[in-house]
Formats: sequence, C-alpha cells, structure tokens
Amino acid sequence: MRGDFFSTVKEIIHYGGSTFAALVAMSVYMMTDGFFVGNWVGTDGLEAMALIVPINMAISAIGVLFETGGSAVVSEQIGAGKKQLAEKIMRSNYLFVVILGIIVAIVGNIFIEPLLKLLSEDANEQYIIELAIMFLRITLCGVPFMLTIYITGAFMRCIDKPEHVFLFVGSSVFANIILDALFIIVFGWGLKGAAIATLMAQMLGAVLAFWYFKYSRQKFSNSTGFESFAYIFKEIKIGAGFAMATLMMCCIEYFLNATVLYYDATYLLAAVTISNIILSFVFLPLNGLDTGIQPLVSRLYAAKEERHCLRVMRYGFFLTVVLTFAIYALLMIFTEELARFFIAEREPVTPEMITFLRAMFVLQPFVGLYTWLSGIMAALEDEWRNLVISLLPLVVQVPTIWLLPKILPIEYISLNYSINDVAEAVVALILIRSLFKEKKISFKKIFNAR
Repeated sequence: MRGDFFSTVKEIIHYGGSTFAALVAMSVYMMTDGFFVGNWVGTDGLEAMALIVPINMAISAIGVLFETGGSAVVSEQIGAGKKQLAEKIMRSNYLFVVILGIIVAIVGNIFIEPLLKLLSEDANEQYIIELAIMFLRITLCGVPFMLTIYITGAFMRCIDKPEHVFLFVGSSVFANIILDALFIIVFGWGLKGAAIATLMAQMLGAVLAFWYFKYSRQKFSNSTGFESFAYIFKEIKIGAGFAMATLMMCCIEYFLNATVLYYDATYLLAAVTISNIILSFVFLPLNGLDTGIQPLVSRLYAAKEERHCLRVMRYGFFLTVVLTFAIYALLMIFTEELARFFIAEREPVTPEMITFLRAMFVLQPFVGLYTWLSGIMAALEDEWRNLVISLLPLVVQVPTIWLLPKILPIEYISLNYSINDVAEAVVALILIRSLFKEKKISFKKIFNAR
C-alpha cells in the first residue's frame, strides 16, 4: 500500500506538478504587472487594472475551453492507441485558435471603449477608464499568441512532456518581468509599458511553441495533415463548463466594478486588483494541479485501468486539500503584508482594503473541493454538469453583490465570493454523485482503492 501511495503521488506530480509550476509561473506573470504598476505607477494604475480584469477573463475563457477540452480529447485518443489521430487533432486546434484569436483581437478593439465607458460617466473616473482602454488596445493584439500558449501547455502534458510546461511558460514570465522593469522603471512608460511588456512576452511564448513542435528534437510526430473539426466541437462541449465558469467570473467582475463605482468607492478598485492577483495564486495553482491530472485520469479510464484511475483520484484529492489549506493560512495571516507588497510606501493600505480582502478569502477552503470535483467531471468527459456549475456564480454572486452594500458597509461586498465558494462546492458534490452512479464509481471506491 505504501508503495502504491508513493508511486501514484510520483505519477501525479509528473503529470500535474509541472502544470502546477507553470500556472504558479502564470500567477507570477500577473503579480509582476501588479507589483510594478502599484509601486511605480500608483493606485491609479491598480484601479485601471481592476477594470481590465473582466476583459482578460473573457479572453482566458477561450484558452481554458481549448486547454481543458483539447487535453481530454487528445489524451483519450492516445490512451486508445490512436497517436496519429491525436496529432492531427492538435494541428486542427492550433489553426482554429489562431484564427479565433485574430477575430477576438479585431472585435475587442472595436467594442472595448464603449464597453468600459458604460461603467461610469463621472469625470473624475474617466481618467481611470481611459488608462484601462489604452492598456487593452495593446494587449488585445496578443490574443492569438496567448491562446497558442494555453493549448501548447495542454498538449505537452498529453504527449508525456509535462516537465517542459514550466520551462515554456517560465520563459515568457521571465521575459515579462525583465520588460516590465525596463519599460516601467527605466523608460517611464507607466501602464502603457506594462501592456507592451505583456504583448512582447506573449509573442515570445508563441514563437517558442512554434519552435518546439516544428524544429526541436522533442517534436511529437512526423505525420502531416489535420483532422475533422468535429473533434473541435467535442472539445468545446467538454471544456464548456470550465470556460463558462471563467466567462461568468468576467461578467461578475464587470458588475462588481460597476457597483463599486456606483457607490463612489473608487478607492476599493485597487483592493479589487490586489485580490484578483492574490486569488490567481489560489485558483491557478489548484487548477494547475487538477488540470495536470486530468489527462492521466482520462487515459487510465479509457484504458479501463480502474484501480489505478481511482488511486489517482484519491491522492489528487489529498494533494488538493493540503495545498488549499496551506494557501488559506497564508492569505488570512499575512493579508496586510500581501496588500502592502503591491502599494507604494507613500500611499496608505486602509482598513477598508484589508476588510475587503479578508471577506473574500474567509471561506476559500471550499475552492479546493470544488476544483477537485469539477476536474474529475472534465476528465470523465462530463459536459452538462460542469456547465450547470459554471452558471451558478451568476445566480449566487450577482444578487449578493447587489444586496450586500444595502445591509453592510461597501467593503464587505467581497463576501459574495465566499458565499459562492460554498454554493459551488455543495452543488458539485450533489451532481458528481449522479455521474459516479452512471460510471459505476463511488466515493467509497475512490477512498478505499488499493
């Protein structure tokens, strides 16, 4: 039993560890912009970044869609021994996301200004809105490159090269750090410098992806051709739940920003940006661990290796729980220190900011349970249950964002996230029981697997 434990954990780390590290690196990517902007541009820059986040989330939803769905479909084909078909599906994905990315970049640049100016007509807030529009006009040009990075990481896991994910993403992150320092501190370009640094780092990541699969000795195939876009539609069905969850968060963030501005609490927008950066250290590593495990679960289930598959699910749960509570302890103990990291010494960290952050994190352990459950659903190619859960934030968070400022001080508006964390975990637990019944799996079998 002990041997099974260590061998299974080693296997999980092999598949999920590098993805975990890669998404920690992506968290550092987000933190870098926040650190340089907060300390060298000021709270105006942080407030503008709060308005940027919903748009970035909407774009990330596309990446999550193909990362999750593509990983499951390609892993299924590899597990069934159809390697050449899997390779053609990968090529179809690259073609599709590049075309889609170009369309998103063009449409985004057309509609971004009217969309953000809907938030407020107050002349004092227009400067913040203009900063956000300027940033997004530049970074939207990088959407095709960003989507390429998303799916490359997923496919590296599928072809048993998960250790390369960290190196691949890490190179882009390192470039962003260097360019942020150069453009913001040395050249004094402010928020515009952060946008250009992000765009150039994404371009570097896309170039590395092209080189990896075209010229490196690690390339996965010598076959040629594309596969039917029917597989793309299958990926969309599988990944729709995760993508919809990200898209719902985009809408909720937009509504939250609008509510904060309505109550003339612009000062809280800086706390919104800080919380989003900190939460990236919660969600991205957790998603990295469970997304990294998904191809392994999909492959073992397709190969009918039930006992091995159940062990992976069980130890994946234990690792997720340990990670979740470790992050929770850090968030609650060092809230003020984390906030101060992103704000220049000349500007205050107010009690309202600290209250906002702690109210957001107070029920965070439920995130780990939800992430593990939804990861299993995706690995078992369940579409509709993940889609149901993805719609839950719209039902829970929008009413609570509207209601909380009416009964509590405005800084407690972030409690909407904590309330939603519990709701998602409970609904996911209810839904997965019916999925397990269909697949002839149970929690008892998972936690007693040998």
